[in-house]
Amino acid sequence: MLDTYDNLIKEVIDWSHRDDLGIKIPTFIQLSENAMYSNEMEVLTVRSMETITTQLTTGQYVSLPTDFESARSVRLVTNDSGGELRFQAPEQMRKIVTTGKPVFFTIVGDQIQFDRVPDSQYTLEVQYYRKAASLSAAVQTNEILTSHPSIYLYGTLAQIYFYSQDQEQALKYTQLFISAIKGANKADKKGRYGPAPAMSVDGMIV
Repeated sequence: MLDTYDNLIKEVIDWSHRDDLGIKIPTFIQLSENAMYSNEMEVLTVRSMETITTQLTTGQYVSLPTDFESARSVRLVTNDSGGELRFQAPEQMRKIVTTGKPVFFTIVGDQIQFDRVPDSQYTLEVQYYRKAASLSAAVQTNEILTSHPSIYLYGTLAQIYFYSQDQEQALKYTQLFISAIKGANKADKKGRYGPAPAMSVDGMIV
C-alpha cells in the first residue's frame, strides 16, 4: 500500500526494477517534491495546503513564511473596506517609492514587497499554499502522499529515468506526474466550487 515513505521506496523499486538505486531514491523523492511546486506545466495547489498567517508591517518588505509555495490572497486587516492588495509583477512595481496605505504587492525572493512604504503599522494577513512536509525516514507521510500517492510515485519514477538517461520513460512518467497533479487540482476545485470553474484574478487563484 502506497501510504508511507518506506512503502513509497518499495513501490518505486518494484516499478522501476532498479533495486541498485536504493540509496539514491530519497534524493529522487526530494526532486519530485520540488517539481510539484516548480514545474512549468502545472503546480500543485489543493486545499490541504492552504493556511493563513498574520504579521505586522514594519516597512516596505515583509518576510514570507518558510513553507510558502504560492499566494492565494494578501490583505491588510483594517476597519474599512479595500484591505485586499492586488498583485503586480515585480517589473511593474512603481520605481518611485512613496508613503501611504499599500495598494499593490509583489513577491521578490523570500519577501513580500509593497508598492509604497506603509504610512502606519498594519496587520497583514496572507492566505497561501504551503509546501507539505518533506518525506523522509523520520517523516513517513504527509497530506499529499495520503490523498494523492500517484503524484509521488510518478514524480519519483520520472526522476529515476532522468538519472538513467532513459528519455522515453522519463517523458512517460513526467506526463503521468503532470496529469496526476492536474487531476488533484481539478478534483479539489470541483469540491470547492462545484461544477463552476475556478477563476484567476490579477495573478491570484480564487
